[in-house]
Amino acid sequence: MVLIVAWISRILNILVGVLSLALALRVLLPWFRVPQGHPVMRFLTTITDPVVRPLRRTIGGGGQVWMSNGYLDLVPLAAIFVLWLARLVISHLLAWVVAPPTWILYPGRDLERWLVGVVNLLYQIYVFLLLLRILLEWLRVSYARPLMRFLWDITEPVLAPIRKRLPTMMGLDFTPVIAVLLLAVVQMLLTALIRALF
Repeated sequence: MVLIVAWISRILNILVGVLSLALALRVLLPWFRVPQGHPVMRFLTTITDPVVRPLRRTIGGGGQVWMSNGYLDLVPLAAIFVLWLARLVISHLLAWVVAPPTWILYPGRDLERWLVGVVNLLYQIYVFLLLLRILLEWLRVSYARPLMRFLWDITEPVLAPIRKRLPTMMGLDFTPVIAVLLLAVVQMLLTALIRALF
């Protein structure tokens, strides 16, 4: 079983790496004035469209930034992020298939480990939601979209108080960075409290 999971992980890493390279080339080649009808661009579009098309439908009309020498399509860059994130999640799930964490299998046996595992998992999920919101804002996804509305409702209660106290510097909003740091401190404090109580 361990060998099968190792092979699946290796194949997954190779596929994500190759597809990420193709997506990056799909973004970069138009900057070098390679036309869409060029065989290389057609090939890159063909192999990356199964990833880009659903993402473009999800985020709507956003994702393209017009520059002086044409446009920059940011959706393939977002697809790279989604691919790497999916690879990370699948790798963790495969590792859990080989060696399931004891805090999941036997939550009552070691309550301390179970509570620490839940706190860590909630922290990781929330940080992922923050990163996803930042990415979609960068792609100029409309807040009318259900996904954006959900991300706003989940993350704004944490970001709004920080944004009130933290001014923007040179037009950049560092609120999400401060939020992640504060959440990491809260996670460490909760973990220390749980370990002290048990």
